[in-house]
Amino acid sequence: MGMARMSDRETEKRMLDTAVSLINERGIASIAFDEVIREAGVSRTSAYRRWAGKDRFYADVLIKLAHGAGLPGPEAHLGPVLSRLVLDRSDSLDSPDEVRSLLVEILRVSITADLDLVSSSPQWRTYQLLLGSYQGIEDPEVRRAVTEALADTDRRVAELRARVYAQFTALLGYRLRAPLSGPEGFEFMSRASGATMTGVLARNSLGDTEIRTPRPMRAFGANVAADWAPGAYMVAATVLAYIEPDPGVVWDRQRIDDMVAALRDLQHAAPPQ
Repeated sequence: MGMARMSDRETEKRMLDTAVSLINERGIASIAFDEVIREAGVSRTSAYRRWAGKDRFYADVLIKLAHGAGLPGPEAHLGPVLSRLVLDRSDSLDSPDEVRSLLVEILRVSITADLDLVSSSPQWRTYQLLLGSYQGIEDPEVRRAVTEALADTDRRVAELRARVYAQFTALLGYRLRAPLSGPEGFEFMSRASGATMTGVLARNSLGDTEIRTPRPMRAFGANVAADWAPGAYMVAATVLAYIEPDPGVVWDRQRIDDMVAALRDLQHAAPPQ
């Protein structure tokens, strides 16, 4: 019995999803149209009906890659990890110095985890590929679509990171430095830290081992030394340039209890979409 006819929409979805999966496994250079057809489980007739030419198929693959090329954001793991860190120290938050040390440790742990996660992710490899090649795409329509898709994914990741920054900044009794304020200010902060992180990741990809080699230091006014990789230190410095202690916050027992309650809720909340 022959293969049942598949709709053009289902053919497109299966082919593009399969192509992206194969590219994430081994890179774009070794992906052949006929292999994607075979792996996707579609008929050659259906594939060639949807894409009369292979060039158009590869163009659609690039556009789909660009839509999914956003780097993994902090929402994937940041909330629970940082919540546990804060809860473990909640009984000692009796001075501005202790709060500052907690904030610095939060940044060290979360940024180090982010760099480890992103540097080994298929999204980072795809992101590098697209950034390095999209300007050389000959078809202006495809080049424009890939450019817009990259910008859209960057914007979504920045907005997501900004919400996490805003949440933890408020919980820890900090605020944006003037003249920045509100969601727009946190997006500004998010874009700055994202740009710094991208630079650190690029240096790492070029074989700069020093940028990931930790060294003990008492950083940013923390009351104890900790192991900081230079890359994580650079990103933390960017973040701290945008925030300051909120003078209106009083760290009494009620404030600490409210923060602990909020963090316990966050531990059980679904990641933001």
